[in-house]
Amino acid sequence: MNLEKYSVVTDDEHLTYEFLSQGTKGTIKKVLFYQEIEDNVYNLAFGDWDETIQKINDKARSNNDDRGKVLATVASTVIDFIKYHPAASVLAQGSTPGRTRLYQIGIGANWHEISKLFDVYGNFKGTWEAFEENKNYQAFLLKAK
Repeated sequence: MNLEKYSVVTDDEHLTYEFLSQGTKGTIKKVLFYQEIEDNVYNLAFGDWDETIQKINDKARSNNDDRGKVLATVASTVIDFIKYHPAASVLAQGSTPGRTRLYQIGIGANWHEISKLFDVYGNFKGTWEAFEENKNYQAFLLKAK
């Protein structure tokens, strides 16, 4: 995907990723953390870094007018993560239904490229199924082809 994205810094295990969002609200540190929740299934945690509590705030609404660039950056970390953890599956679910919908819009908008790299599943009413565009899912699971 040749979308504009931010430069990312990662740790040696390629589990934590950081980047700086630059926009109308200034510079905001964003952090992604891939946490194993089952054997080779990793939850993608993402949000603004809260310096006070030293944790990701996945409820923050930064409204920095760079959503497309942020989503492209998140997608680039998934590709990098899978490169270093090829047997892993990535679970992505927004902290709100609206954020999950943004993930779905991003997947749909880039489906041609994504479908070449990943098998994508959507959770619909508690059941995992092959991703279909224009169907509202509660979560997504990606696995390298």
